[in-house]
Amino acid sequence: MTNKHVICVGGACWDTIFQVERVPTAGVKALPLQAVQRVGGMAINAAVAMSRLTLNVHLWTRIGDDETGKQFIQALHQERINADGVRVLTGVQTSFSSILVDLHGERTLVPFFDANISQDACWLPLEKVAQAGAVLVDMRWMPGAAAALKQAHACGVPGILDADTAPAEDLHALIPLASHVLFSESALSIVAPDMSPEAALLEVARQNTAEVVGVTLGPKGAWVWTRESGHVLKVPAPAVKAVDTLGAGDVWHGAFTWGLVMGLPMPEIVQWANLAAAMKCEVFGGVTGTPTLAQLQLRTASEARAQGLSPIL
Repeated sequence: MTNKHVICVGGACWDTIFQVERVPTAGVKALPLQAVQRVGGMAINAAVAMSRLTLNVHLWTRIGDDETGKQFIQALHQERINADGVRVLTGVQTSFSSILVDLHGERTLVPFFDANISQDACWLPLEKVAQAGAVLVDMRWMPGAAAALKQAHACGVPGILDADTAPAEDLHALIPLASHVLFSESALSIVAPDMSPEAALLEVARQNTAEVVGVTLGPKGAWVWTRESGHVLKVPAPAVKAVDTLGAGDVWHGAFTWGLVMGLPMPEIVQWANLAAAMKCEVFGGVTGTPTLAQLQLRTASEARAQGLSPIL
């Protein structure tokens, strides 16, 4: 195992997640089958995944000085995520969201972001990047993401961009700063419209200096291009019965980062990221079902026989 820490930078949110038989389409009362409240946000969900895989994770984000913010910090401690880099802003509401998940695992989100939350990133302890094993950022705090990626590049530390759906100008601003650019399918179509996923990856790779460019494709798995090979690696996802797809891509990014920091070969990194994300989808509650390292190791016994995987660390 590695002693290096990983830094996650992004937007924080407090999620209330309801499971319903079907998402309402009209003004009706929908009684949930079950509900959970927990930390949310792309970088935060990835941090949860990495922490459960035994990495030492530091989170850099901003929350409000309200009761929701206090719950957020408590939840981070429960997940063993270092919250020293969480800045509490006076007079600001912590971002929150209500999420409906139907019985097929599909979700509808209604997020709220306080317009008064500061975008300033000058307070970030960037000197800690040099000792990190990797830096992972999302698209929800542009100044923080840019500062962290630039510092990672200067220090020779992998800078991983969770390139999810966002304005095209924001994606184009951050992509050149990252050594590893990992898209959602929708985000890839924004920067390279009217192209197949493979052609889009090759186009992004041609226009930038990233070592790795990849895309998650849900039940179809993930495709990853590496500059070292010059080829697109296509890794299928294990078949599971999806109960809740919320946060699956975030867990994938967290597991990918874990594999990168652990020094695994790229095919194995993608295989384990696919498996971790698939296992998450089997449990309701966002990233509640994110597997621990022990759970992932146990699951690989059957998956290894089915897919010819190598034993996990």
